[in-house]
Amino acid sequence: MPFFRRQTKTVGVRPSEEDVRAAAAALNAGDNGPADLLCIGSGEYRQETAMRIFRYIDVEAP
Repeated sequence: MPFFRRQTKTVGVRPSEEDVRAAAAALNAGDNGPADLLCIGSGEYRQETAMRIFRYIDVEAP
């Protein structure tokens, strides 16, 4: 009889690629609000979401 056989449900959603690209474009323009909101709304996927956003950040942007 397994006592510790609980399975946790993942809380959060993975944002679409369009949302990630839009947040990265806003970051490139100097606005970090959309990226923050997208990461907060991702729940347990926030680290993955942040890394997906970083993939599209332009390092040469002012």
